[in-house]
Amino acid sequence: MSDFEVEEEVDYDALSVDELFQNGKSLFREKKYSESAEYFSRALEKKSGEDPSHYSLRDYYLWYADSLLTNEEQSSNIFESSVNEGHDEELPSAQTVLDAANKTQANQSDETLAFDLFQFANECYLNYFKELESKNREPLPEDVLDSSYCLIRIGDMFFSNHQFEESSKEYERAIKLREQYNLPLKHLASVYISLAQSQMFNGKQKLSLETFNKTAELLKKILKEDLKDEERINLENTLEDVTIQAEDLKKLLTESASADGQNAKGSQSNAASLIPKTTSTLDERQLDSNLVKSVVIDINVEDMPEKRRRIDLSNVYE
Repeated sequence: MSDFEVEEEVDYDALSVDELFQNGKSLFREKKYSESAEYFSRALEKKSGEDPSHYSLRDYYLWYADSLLTNEEQSSNIFESSVNEGHDEELPSAQTVLDAANKTQANQSDETLAFDLFQFANECYLNYFKELESKNREPLPEDVLDSSYCLIRIGDMFFSNHQFEESSKEYERAIKLREQYNLPLKHLASVYISLAQSQMFNGKQKLSLETFNKTAELLKKILKEDLKDEERINLENTLEDVTIQAEDLKKLLTESASADGQNAKGSQSNAASLIPKTTSTLDERQLDSNLVKSVVIDINVEDMPEKRRRIDLSNVYE
């Protein structure tokens, strides 16, 4: 009997919310992302009740979003066309184009749902922080990391979709949140790199140069700390990359000024290739996922697969 058939026979209704959630986490760690998403979806269905923005749902949204997004990243090459262009100057068949379009639409549905879920997760974390504040308590660093991780992932989606103004705002929100709760510098550097890249591709070279320079200063401070050899090498390599990028930008600005030219936006064709730098090993995630996450989506897609959307999320932003 295949794994798929075994999965089909699972009696989800007989499992508690915690059992569904823990099973989903176990499957995620086994890299069975589609199966884990099913468990997280059903756990949310049981736990959400009438308040989809309650802070108790924060981890559920986050794991669910990450499983959906990671599954899409693992199941397809999102930076290449899914259409087989044929050989010897032959055009692809109509059926090939239709199949590719259907596949893309299905992928976008899950990717867009993941986008929503990251937003809902962050909303829940912020509600949780407000609850703690009312009791004169501070959130744990890992909760701040997870909340800001949602913003970073949203920023990454905007970035790879060439929506650089929006991605910059999300990275700035993540930085502000991490600075507000005084997280270690190592959790700031990678987000600043993402912000600098986003500003650069948005045509704001001067601002990007300032951000790259600030990132370099952060990295130099981190290098003065007690570090493992591997971590030190990684930081030194990152500092070298940041310094080179800053020098290139400085040269570009100088040449532009001498030619009395205008700042031009960075080449969008290269934007997707920079996404791995937004998930640097400087900033370890809380979801046991070592995979680089990057996705191209249509943020405006509204159609969601019914099998995924079992809970009413329409009131979250009211």
